Parts: sequence; C-alpha cells; structure tokens
Amino acid sequence: MSHPTPARESGAAAASLTRLLRPRRPSPQDAQGLADPARVRRVLVVKLHDQLGDFVLATPAFRALRERFPQARLALVTREFLAPLAVRAPFLDRVWVLPRVAGPRDAAPLLGIASAVAAFRPDLAFVLNSVSRSKTADALAALSRARLVVGRSRVVPGGPPPDGAPDDPFAAALAEPRRDPVYDLDLPVAKTSVHQVERLLDLVRWCGARPSSAALALSPRDDERHEALRAIERAFLPEPAPRRIVGIHPGAANPLKCWPLESFVELGAGLGRSDDEPAGLAVFDSPRERGRGAALCAGLEARGVRAALLPVGGIEWFAALCAELDLLLCNDSGVMHIAAALGVPTVSLHSMGRPPEWAPRSDRAVAFYAPAAIGAIPVGAVLEAARGLLHVTARTPVD
Repeated sequence: MSHPTPARESGAAAASLTRLLRPRRPSPQDAQGLADPARVRRVLVVKLHDQLGDFVLATPAFRALRERFPQARLALVTREFLAPLAVRAPFLDRVWVLPRVAGPRDAAPLLGIASAVAAFRPDLAFVLNSVSRSKTADALAALSRARLVVGRSRVVPGGPPPDGAPDDPFAAALAEPRRDPVYDLDLPVAKTSVHQVERLLDLVRWCGARPSSAALALSPRDDERHEALRAIERAFLPEPAPRRIVGIHPGAANPLKCWPLESFVELGAGLGRSDDEPAGLAVFDSPRERGRGAALCAGLEARGVRAALLPVGGIEWFAALCAELDLLLCNDSGVMHIAAALGVPTVSLHSMGRPPEWAPRSDRAVAFYAPAAIGAIPVGAVLEAARGLLHVTARTPVD
C-alpha cells in the first residue's frame, strides 16, 4: 500500500511572491485555454533536485513539451550538479543554472538567474516535482510571473500509485476544492502511472503534450564521444581495444544499493573468459565512490582477467564514455538512466527502488530485484542476462 507524501506548503517566500506578483491567478478551469499552442510563446521548466536519474527521467516530459509547443522557447532552470546533463538534453532552447549559495559572493550570480527568469515571462511554468517538493523551485515559478503555474503538491517518492489515485489527474485537479499557494494547477499521480517517467508525464499530458516516444534522451557532443573512444582505446593498451566493450560500474551513493564486489568480480570473470569472443571489460570509478572500481580491477586481475580502469571525470565525461559501450552492468543508480538515455543495453541490480518504477523500459534492459538484500541476486542469472544482451559490435578506429 502506498500513500503520497502529505501536501506541504511551498514556503513563506514562494507564497508571498505569488500573492505579490500574481495577485490575479487563473483557476484550474482556465488551464487548457491558457495552454493553447497558438497562444504559448515561452515555457519554463523547473527541475532542481540533485538526483541524476530523476533528472534523466524527465527528458520524455521535455520532448512532450517541445512537440506540443514547437514554436515556443523552452527554458529550464536546474542545479549546478545537473547542468552537464541539462545542456546535453535535446529539446531545450535555454538552460539556466542555479548556483549553490555558500556565501556573499554567490549572491550576484543567484540574482542574475532570478532576474533572467523574471524577464523571461513564460506563458506556462512547470515545476516537475517527483521525489519531493522544492521551496526554491516554487519561488522561481512564482518569480517568473507565468500566466499558469503547474506542479504537484502531493509527491509519491516511492511505491505504487497511492490508494485512491485518479484515472485522470486533470479531472481530479478541476474537482479539488483546495487551492495551492503557488500552483494554479495541482496535479496528482494517475492510478496507471507506475513508472517515474509516467508520473512526470502526468504533469504535462493534460495540455495535449503526449510525446511521440517515452524513451529517455541525452546527446553527448561528437567531440566528446571522439575523445571518449580514444580514452577507451588508451585504457586497453598495449593491446588493441576489443570489438565488444562491457562497462561495469560497481558503485552507488547508497551502500545498501551496491551489489557485493565479489559478485561483480565473478560476473566480470565470466564475461572476460567467454567461450566465444571474450568481451573487453571497462571499469568505472566515480568521484563520489572512489575505490570500488580499482578494487574490482584488482579482483579480476587475481582471477586472470584484465580490465581497463577508465579515468574519473564529470557526469558529461561518463556519458561520453558510456555512449561507446556495448553493455553496461551497474547498480540501481543515475548511471543506469544515463546509459538508457544513450541507447546502451543495461543489466541493473536493484534492492531499494522497485524496477517497475525505476528500471529502464526497453527490450535491451534487464533488471534484477532483491528487496531484502541485494547480495541475494545470483551471479549466474546476471551473467546469463548479460550474455543474452551482448551482441558483436565491430568498432571503427578513430583517425
């Protein structure tokens, strides 16, 4: 049984800005008229939470808005941590990056972004709440003085849709007597919206923004992919890079989401000693979870299997490297969603986030789930799934 997080007020600042800057707010009944594509010239999207996967899962909503309002300028406000992904997400015309405020020196950049958002004057503003409600996002939406502000006050951060979830979120919002301090249209999660992508799409579907595809989307630059391929080739020297490259990312920010390192070693050894053409193993460390990648390489070496440890970099560097893989093996983490957005086949290991809500939705993705303890996921089953997804890919050397 699941219940939404109780409705939470947006905060005094956002509510005050709304009363001051938007004293004549539209009713939910006015929403569809205000969202007529013939009238919409500017659309603002606010997505601030520092979760990689949560951001990538919003890209189908970006696509839906781009296709519904092809003539409008589509702008996004996000955090510094997510900026490298945001500027590589298609469909957006403008990305504003909200700086972290650590002292007085940060005041000027923050005021600059706030001024730009206010000057943008969007026709529509969408606050894409999913895991929680952000007071800062609410304040920016109010500051924008949008003709219509859309959001979700009752978030469902995990679990199936709550009991009593409506079939039609828009109809439910129209019938809701309670008025949110900031959101003119306050949309609940739909009864059928199990996956987090669908829950974000619930916030835009009401205006006819139904995407041609619900696939995730990221686009590293050509020069980034070129350098990434070079880095992979260097990592395998003095041998040439194998034709098939399997990436292994053994880390996750939450240790409870990490499959045991010895299981990754056994899995890598099985792939590296394939009876047919063995796969090349490319192992990732990350800035936040350093050490597991190096330990995995050491474990594989002890088993007589060589693995290349790829250089650590930012999110954009991981995305460029990942785009050159034939398969990624990983825990349930943001890197899984990045791989899915790049069209890279994935085998993912889950213990906390339920695969029906969070795992990639593709016939090129396999998710394993052990809610009691992730270590219970058997290596043999994962190895079989990886071999099933892995296909021979001839690599063309970069000149």
